[in-house]
Amino acid sequence: MKIISSFFILFLALFFSACADKTSALNYFEKDKLSAKAIQYTKKRDLLNNNEVEALIFVTYLNYVDEKYKSDTIETFILGVQIANKDKENFFKDSYKLLLNEKESVSLKGLETDSKLVSSIPLKNPWARYYLVKFNNKEKERELNLEFIHSKYGTATLSFQK
Repeated sequence: MKIISSFFILFLALFFSACADKTSALNYFEKDKLSAKAIQYTKKRDLLNNNEVEALIFVTYLNYVDEKYKSDTIETFILGVQIANKDKENFFKDSYKLLLNEKESVSLKGLETDSKLVSSIPLKNPWARYYLVKFNNKEKERELNLEFIHSKYGTATLSFQK
């Protein structure tokens, strides 16, 4: 009889605990729907030199993340770049190049790290510089290959699907 009552108590405990409110990782995104969508369209790559990380690249594809950037002919990305051990790196120097399917960007605008757009992306780095980058895609290519090219550290390729 003790065994039956013990199982009954265990069953009741499990039953009522299963009905309790649960915390999951996705609950943290409920307040910011932009972050929840952005995690699916964010990628990170490293540029290496002698097996040491020289640059960190973070890219979020915005066309499916925010209705504001939805377009059939313009592809919009947030690019985050951190060059290791460089306090004053400048994306606009000749040593950097950014291509989407081998075409240059039509717009490259620096973003403040405390902007709403930067704060909504899931991968942030306090030492990175962020840019809003736009490319023409008049051919409406479905596979998007974004290349970040550095003259000294090489190329990082990030692929996205439309």
